[in-house]
Amino acid sequence: MTTKLSHGASGALRRFAGRVARGSVGHPLLDGIDYGDDLRDSPSQMEALFAIFANVLELDDQGEPVNDDDGHYDGAAVRRSRP
Repeated sequence: MTTKLSHGASGALRRFAGRVARGSVGHPLLDGIDYGDDLRDSPSQMEALFAIFANVLELDDQGEPVNDDDGHYDGAAVRRSRP
């Protein structure tokens, strides 16, 4: 049996990717920090950012996200702690 992501889970991933692309992930924690160049220069940082989001994301019994905003802040907090 295969299971696909729920509409809500795929939407959470889509919104997160959009925030990363626009440079607004982790708002307001990363305000004033241009992390776009860092992500382009080091693909492993982009990978880590999405891994953190996916690992923090919790789904209810119907597969709908219950804490998708937490991943935005957790990923931002890791980025904020880097020099």
